[in-house]
Amino acid sequence: MTDSSGLKETRVLTTSGRLPHRRLGRISFDDALSIQESYIDTWRANGSGLPVIFSLEHDPVITCGRTTNPSNLLLTRDEYEILGIQVREIDRGGDVTYHGPGQLVVYPLILLRRHDLRVTDYVRLLEEAMIRTCADWDIDAFRRPRHRGCWTESGKIGAIGIAVKAGGITKHGIAFNVDPNFEHFDLIVPCGIEDSPVVSLSNLMVATPDTAVVEKRLVQHIADLLEMNLETNAEEKPQ
Repeated sequence: MTDSSGLKETRVLTTSGRLPHRRLGRISFDDALSIQESYIDTWRANGSGLPVIFSLEHDPVITCGRTTNPSNLLLTRDEYEILGIQVREIDRGGDVTYHGPGQLVVYPLILLRRHDLRVTDYVRLLEEAMIRTCADWDIDAFRRPRHRGCWTESGKIGAIGIAVKAGGITKHGIAFNVDPNFEHFDLIVPCGIEDSPVVSLSNLMVATPDTAVVEKRLVQHIADLLEMNLETNAEEKPQ
């Protein structure tokens, strides 16, 4: 059965229905990746630590998914490094994208089977969470079937790049533009899409909302769509 958003109704099979939320603040991509992998390893070792959802902002970094076309990187690796932008090849789907301050990144680590979700259902769920977040600020957003993510009439405001590991464990997630540095987006062809601009809340509103408020809304929407109780902890930095 599906709801009006096209999402299949989900039944959460976890006994507690808890979704712990860890706020990591501004953090390097490498540290955030290490934290994700540590939680997944712990789950595999003793069945604890998952599900969990991380929210953060990255230091400037360009990530290249499994289907990245090298021509979508407009500079050399050395030129990016000179500008203070790291470049990383990673195991998510999709093409090249940029992360940096002013962009809210959310990494849900859940077990799809416990929610009776297929990968396509999960992607639509993440899109729906971003669409609802836009609606919180009276911005009309929608899906584009050929290009996954969250779109407005002015351009793309939210990107999705996930990996699903053995056992249906999700990794990576979504990037939602609040007020990022658009000069950095100009250094790539974002997601390999040449005919559509990247936009942010700051482009579409008179006053840019606080990132912490957007973070709260977006993470809560994900929890609601998963039918889980969000439990937000104080900001946690990597050890």
